[in-house]
Amino acid sequence: MKKVLCLILSVLMLISCFSFSVFAQDEISIVINGKKLTMDQNPVIIDGRTLVPLRAIFEGLGAQVEWDDSVKTAIGKRDGKEIKIQINNTLAKVNGAGVTLDVPAQLINSRTMVPVRFISEALGEKVDWDDATKTVIITSNNALKEWNFDNISSFELNKDFVMGASYDAKNVSLSKDVDHTTGSGQSLKMANRTIGDYRVKFVDAFSNADLGKTFTISAYVYGETNGTNVSLGVYGAQGTPSAFTPAAASKVNINAKEWTIIEITYKHENAEITQIGICQAGKDATVIETLYIDDIKITEGGKTGGSEEYRAVKVTDGHRPVPTSFTTGKGYDDLIYYSYGTKTNDELLAALPEGETIVTNDDLINAVATVKMSEYGTIEVVDVEGMPFKKAVRATTSKMPENSYGFQLELGTPLEGKAESGDTLLLKVYMRTLSGGDNEAQNGKIQVVVEENGGAHAKSLTGDVSNGLYWKEFYFPLKFTNNYTRATVRLGFYLQTVEFGGYEIINYKDKAATGDLPSDKTSNYPGLEKDAAWRREAWDRIEKIRKGDFKVIVKDKDGNIVPNAKVDVNMYEHEFEFGTAVNDLILKDERYKQVVQTNFNTAVSESNTKWAQYEKDKDHARNMLQMAKDIGIKNLRGHVLMWDRADVKDGWVDNTCIPKYLRDVYDDKDKVQSLVKEHIDSITGELKDLIPDEWDVMNEACSHRVLLDMYGDELITEWFKMAREAMGEDADLYYNDFKTNEEIFNILDVMVKNNTDFDGIGLQSHFKAITHPENVIDFYKNIAKYGKKIKITEFDVATNDELAQAGFLRDMLIAAFSMEEIEGFIVWGFKGGAGDKYVLYYSDFQEKAGLSAWQDLIYNKWWTKESGTTDATGTFATRGYYGDYDITVSANGKTKTVSAPFYKGNDNTLVITLD
Repeated sequence: MKKVLCLILSVLMLISCFSFSVFAQDEISIVINGKKLTMDQNPVIIDGRTLVPLRAIFEGLGAQVEWDDSVKTAIGKRDGKEIKIQINNTLAKVNGAGVTLDVPAQLINSRTMVPVRFISEALGEKVDWDDATKTVIITSNNALKEWNFDNISSFELNKDFVMGASYDAKNVSLSKDVDHTTGSGQSLKMANRTIGDYRVKFVDAFSNADLGKTFTISAYVYGETNGTNVSLGVYGAQGTPSAFTPAAASKVNINAKEWTIIEITYKHENAEITQIGICQAGKDATVIETLYIDDIKITEGGKTGGSEEYRAVKVTDGHRPVPTSFTTGKGYDDLIYYSYGTKTNDELLAALPEGETIVTNDDLINAVATVKMSEYGTIEVVDVEGMPFKKAVRATTSKMPENSYGFQLELGTPLEGKAESGDTLLLKVYMRTLSGGDNEAQNGKIQVVVEENGGAHAKSLTGDVSNGLYWKEFYFPLKFTNNYTRATVRLGFYLQTVEFGGYEIINYKDKAATGDLPSDKTSNYPGLEKDAAWRREAWDRIEKIRKGDFKVIVKDKDGNIVPNAKVDVNMYEHEFEFGTAVNDLILKDERYKQVVQTNFNTAVSESNTKWAQYEKDKDHARNMLQMAKDIGIKNLRGHVLMWDRADVKDGWVDNTCIPKYLRDVYDDKDKVQSLVKEHIDSITGELKDLIPDEWDVMNEACSHRVLLDMYGDELITEWFKMAREAMGEDADLYYNDFKTNEEIFNILDVMVKNNTDFDGIGLQSHFKAITHPENVIDFYKNIAKYGKKIKITEFDVATNDELAQAGFLRDMLIAAFSMEEIEGFIVWGFKGGAGDKYVLYYSDFQEKAGLSAWQDLIYNKWWTKESGTTDATGTFATRGYYGDYDITVSANGKTKTVSAPFYKGNDNTLVITLD
């Protein structure tokens, strides 16, 4: 026995001689040139070497990375250097020469992890380790150009920099107020900024020698107040197309008194691009009056795409990989809210000193009397009820002018003599759209303008006001400049009827800064606030309608109940459809496929199952749908069997929906109907194995109705009948539209009157303005009165306020999920450029704030994972969200796992026999 104990002690002593140091991600940081590297997996230390995710470090250092799966080898390239590193091989290669590694690259949690020091030093970087903070510090000396302003005594106009948007050069200076580089040096100061477009551009940033190269451009910015849309872009000289609009740009929102980095990757392909510039892009930017810039750097190289780290897996059992790691709880009180750290409009207004209202709604109303006849539309005064103003202006644009100011309401010079240069002003206005507007979004638009009286009519304010059916108040802070006294409201944006009123301009003189005033930003959208009553009510509905009681009964092989059996109930898919439209990238981009697989259980082709597009390449459409199915997408829906496109009214034009041979016979109704039936029979039959039971039969009959206008709305009924005959009684046939006003109810009423055989209503939900969620829910309730299934089919939100977009996505998911009639929520694509309509990812797959809302709700808060033991009757009872589950039971040394659906309306009692 003693010998055994001695042996055990000896082994323990030997083990203690080895060091197995593994630090969590929050203990180990990687900092590259002052910026913390973002990684999707924790760094680890193995045998004294820090290993990090392959793609994160290569791309963080500006290297192109490729993956050769046949030999499990990563290849990194930058600045003429090529690094090859193979999984579990201690011999790496740099430009063909062998280098022995202390620790090889290896797979950890399905991610390729590589030694950070080797990769960095092989690319010529300097690597240091700060043991106190557990930080790897990587610094580069590869900047092609750099501006840190510390060792210069002058910075000259037209030599070092030029101005943009009529910004006065006297407002730009070297300053010791704040410094990013060392804390005691200099930065470049932009003072007296009253509009976002005021810009400084640094000259000679690029030359012809740089053509064809890719660069990473970065800069640090600082403001005394919060600000939005601070932009770093690449420009051309005056007189070139890119003098005002950048060829490429990146934007950030910044918090007051914090240095914030802006970074952009740019490929130099146009010799006219020679400058980089900084401003605040967009008319809705919260302007920073004094902006500081420091540590501008241009380095060669940039992030590129690749496929090794993001690879979709083939799914054959319905268990696609889903997000599993969350930092918030599962309850209502743990919802994620988004803000720039600013106060709400109500809080800002309450804190303001008393101001003087120097322009009133009467000035707006009285201006209508001066309006002359216009070929572009009409302007009139109307009475208003239930608003803080009694009269409003109704403007109908019936013909589009060449420019938006071709049709406008002129208020004259209402600011004349009522303010002094430098006074802080706040313009307020309410607006709503009665009809028309921006097509699918159905938002009308006006623009409130304050400008120079005469001269070049330079602007101190051009405030875009875009909204839907319900009144909304808009706020626009501005600084008064002498002679900028003229006010107008531009109307020539869309064919539309809009109303606006409650127009006021308040002067706070020097008692408030523009940053103290309310504006149309994230936390200030009515209905998105944290304590919104509608959200709590919706959440309570979700608990009742999206969850049910489940029972698991465990028996032995003889049919006897088994008490005290351990039961694990793990959800692996939702019954509710959370989906996306997909495009060609699903066949050729691994990252795209991986995102689809991870985030969605439903998919629809954007264009490839539309009539004309399908016939151009049927195999391509089938391959796209098959790929979606192969990566685990449970539900595939068809879009669209018939779209009576208005753009073929005067003759066929190439499009995705209407083939030329159909347009050629529009004068022959019988031939038209014969071809439509042939198409419906053909596409539904050929794709039956992939799209078995759900199609949008008709799309946008409110707006696109060439054949309907020729032969009547009875055609809709006939087309649905054709689809029913082709698909069978069990199919779900949808009418799909973007309208939210009386037009959609009118067409639905016609369909009901004509006994049209349809099962569902698709609500496209393209938003261009944040709408109060209560108004959206009211709309859902009115649609629900038709007794049909409902799906949100094409959701997107066109705004460059990313946090508002995320908050609105969160609330629209909650609103839809709280309505029993709604069976799915589908986004119309998930990735695009900065500031656009896609809610989850930027075009380079950088995550938007909206992704956290999507994943947290769908895979955390609305996801069930329960454990327990059976009672004396052999029963384990729990409550969970409707979906597909794995149920594992264990007792008496036996374990069994069964997959089963727990769906709404089912008995949801599962008997498992341990045999």
